[in-house]
Amino acid sequence: MYFYTQHALEKMDSLGIERQEVEQAIEKGMKWKEQQREMWHAQMSGTEIVFTKENDTFIIVTVYLAGRLK
Repeated sequence: MYFYTQHALEKMDSLGIERQEVEQAIEKGMKWKEQQREMWHAQMSGTEIVFTKENDTFIIVTVYLAGRLK
């Protein structure tokens, strides 16, 4: 299950990124966890997703174009 924060939805809307792209990046893209906090990143096709995991739910925190300033 996926939960999108208001911030993530606004970023997706401004960048023209669909929910399907976000979910595919998490499912199939390259993933890594930050060392200092419980944040995960997923990257695929030029899109980077920042998310956390709680049980079976992915909480999408923000979305941006990979290689750009956050």
